[in-house]
Amino acid sequence: MKTSKEIRNSYLNFFKSKGLPVLPSSSLIPHSDPTLLFTSAGMVQFKANFLGIDNSLKNAATCQKCVRTTDIDSVGFTERHLTFFEMLGNFSFGDYFKEEAIAWAWEYLTQVLGLEKEKLYVSIYKGGIAARDEEACQIWKKFVPTDHIFELGEADNFWTMGPTGPCGPCSEIYYDFGEKGCKNPHCDITCDCGRFVEIWNIVFESYNRQEDGTFKALPHNNIDTGMGLERLCMAIQGAKNVFETDLFTPLTAKAKKDLNIKGETKEEIAALRIIADHARSSSFLIAEGILPSNEGRGYILRRLIRRAARYAKLMGNDKPYLYTLVPTVQQIFGGLYPEIDKNLNHIQEVLKQEEKTFLKTLVTGEEKLSELLSSGKKTLSGEEAFHLHETYGFPLELTKEIAAAKGISIDEKGYEAAKEAAQEKSRSYADEFSKNKVIMVQKLESTLPATRFVGYDTLTQQAHVIALLTEQYDLTDNLNGSGYAIMDVTPFYAESGGQVGDKGYILCNKQEVARVQDVQKPLGKIYLHKIEGTLQKGDTVTLCVDENLRKRSMANHSAIHLVNAALRQVFGPTVHQSGSFVSPERFRFDYTLSKTPTAQELNKAWALANKAAQDALPVMCQERPLADAEKLGAVTLLGEKYADPARFVLMGGDFEHPEQKYSLELCGGTHVKNTADVITVMILKEGSVSAGVRRIEGVAGYAAVDYLKEINHQAEELAARLVVPVKDVFGRIHTLVEELKEVKKRYEDFRSKTLAAGGVNELTFTLKNGISLVWRRADEAEPKELRNIADTVAQKQKQGVVIVTCDKGDKRSFVVKTAGNMPGVDASAIAKQIAADLNGRAGGRTDFAQGGGEARKPMEEMLMGL
Repeated sequence: MKTSKEIRNSYLNFFKSKGLPVLPSSSLIPHSDPTLLFTSAGMVQFKANFLGIDNSLKNAATCQKCVRTTDIDSVGFTERHLTFFEMLGNFSFGDYFKEEAIAWAWEYLTQVLGLEKEKLYVSIYKGGIAARDEEACQIWKKFVPTDHIFELGEADNFWTMGPTGPCGPCSEIYYDFGEKGCKNPHCDITCDCGRFVEIWNIVFESYNRQEDGTFKALPHNNIDTGMGLERLCMAIQGAKNVFETDLFTPLTAKAKKDLNIKGETKEEIAALRIIADHARSSSFLIAEGILPSNEGRGYILRRLIRRAARYAKLMGNDKPYLYTLVPTVQQIFGGLYPEIDKNLNHIQEVLKQEEKTFLKTLVTGEEKLSELLSSGKKTLSGEEAFHLHETYGFPLELTKEIAAAKGISIDEKGYEAAKEAAQEKSRSYADEFSKNKVIMVQKLESTLPATRFVGYDTLTQQAHVIALLTEQYDLTDNLNGSGYAIMDVTPFYAESGGQVGDKGYILCNKQEVARVQDVQKPLGKIYLHKIEGTLQKGDTVTLCVDENLRKRSMANHSAIHLVNAALRQVFGPTVHQSGSFVSPERFRFDYTLSKTPTAQELNKAWALANKAAQDALPVMCQERPLADAEKLGAVTLLGEKYADPARFVLMGGDFEHPEQKYSLELCGGTHVKNTADVITVMILKEGSVSAGVRRIEGVAGYAAVDYLKEINHQAEELAARLVVPVKDVFGRIHTLVEELKEVKKRYEDFRSKTLAAGGVNELTFTLKNGISLVWRRADEAEPKELRNIADTVAQKQKQGVVIVTCDKGDKRSFVVKTAGNMPGVDASAIAKQIAADLNGRAGGRTDFAQGGGEARKPMEEMLMGL
């Protein structure tokens, strides 16, 4: 039996033998297409080639790592849904077409892999919005009998990139896995029983759909194919489903042993599948530098980790577990994806921290659900139910089961609406560049020479305007106002690596004609200068960077390197940068740390960073082969795609003696020539931003000097108001604060006694069971003061119930307290009864409870019903 590694290699070697270059998998973060959340297909890295924008390739073959999460809730409950998978693909950009694509697919499946021809079925496009694919049908008849060829419509056999643009018919290859107990007498590839599974899709891209729905022929025909490695392994290895292939069995076997389950019940099977799949996807996403968060890619990662952790808990596990599977993930993909090997410890740390946080959250979620169900409402809203699912890991079924036991229903339509909104968050991702803008930039990248950046060496440069864009990204020869300019060469740094783009101005004939407000390099090759002014295509201009702003950015960026090195000295090499921001005004640095640092540890790091600045270390920037990074011990960013050669930034020592370095990082940013130019590193704030990730905010260089000047100015103004010398300001403020505390305490004591003793309305009732009820209305009080008032009133009662209310606008707060020993009298039950009439919530103990709601009818009327 062939292993997944052998199958993967055989595919790539087969197409290499056909003359196709084998290219590596691109990143899961599609750097060339900002409109996508993740790389979800093999063709993503070739979009520019398919569009005819990039003509550097004729064909290619890849094994692409992919992530899709739109069907995350189906993973575990079907035999083929996955969030992480590998897509085998072979592509043609105006080179080979249908004849070769079909023949090669058949040759590979039947001759190389040896699949039984009788078990293979194919589909072609039957026609509809475009002509029937007669050519594909005739080619397939050379290989398969007519009764193995099915003709299907647009939904199955016509591929489109969108409502307009490249499209064409496709042909799918299905494998017959044998009887599945299907009761359909006409079971074939259109049946969803699982017997026939699509393993390969071949797209014949030949049309360009217009806005009016008509089709025009593309300048050249393309081939885009995709074959899921996991499904192919099912067929080759004789597995019943993808989870029984060697891409998953090491994970499920370990999970069975660790969780002490057999994997025989539906619940156990689903849990094992979810844990195995999500362990794979989470490991690869973390290896790309993604961290759990509440937005974007981090939000998806958090969903994956928490969903897997919850199912592990359902199997009896109550400790972080997913992280223990990472070495098994490494074993499955050993040597294929170096990012897993390199970042093994980091992946485990992130998973462990997120699981630890989530398990605590899950307990909180159980309490939250209990609180929601005790509010007195007869229906739990869909938004609340979905919030429990997303935040605390409660699936709808579990919430429904617990709610049903208390006679409460769930708004399932509302739940589905909230779920759809969350799926949309997974489905769509776009930043400043819309899809049309991306296409325009891709065209410019293909047709224009790369912008030559000279800003490391000079801040002024003569250049030629080679293209102009309006704010709407339309090409123009003349620009008067706001828009974008592309030059052949520029000293302006374009935003990247967390550092903002340069600002400055443009001269023409020694006169200023435009201001540069920002610079971006959306796809890396050309620089877009956002300008305000007047320019013409072909102008010869002088570009001038604002020197003051550049120097401030340089100091702040170099300060980040000093801090990063200091943190690694204090906490060890497991510290990784997880984000940064550098501007002339300040810097921000996010770093990973699995524990809460002590003040002593942080102060040590700040001292090390400032000592490096004071030591006036030389800063050397040098382009070197990327392979030198490991040799020299350079720090790199997780998931970052570096050029080769790469730019090395060394602080202290020299490249001949790298062991003497203070810091060495791969970085394309701008930096000072000597650490003395950093002047000082001032940390303004340090704290946690999410589980395992902390953030530092600070200033350095002249930004730090300006900050200190402002602090000194404020201190002088404060000293003048307090009529003390500047050096005594702190002591004087300390004294005033202590005096204010004493005054506040006396006021609160006086107010509490006043509210409890008089100035409020009080009524006494006798309840149906003969117990006294004292109601005190205290609208002058704050809600938080109600308990003290209730305690004071209760002290005067030998036996009874005390209710204190406070109305603020249309809202009513209240507390219920019992006085004396009264078996059967429950303050919490009384509070919930009151809350139900107020359309609100309440909770507490048998002797004290509190709640709130709408002040929609007089309290006297409500009390009469108790």
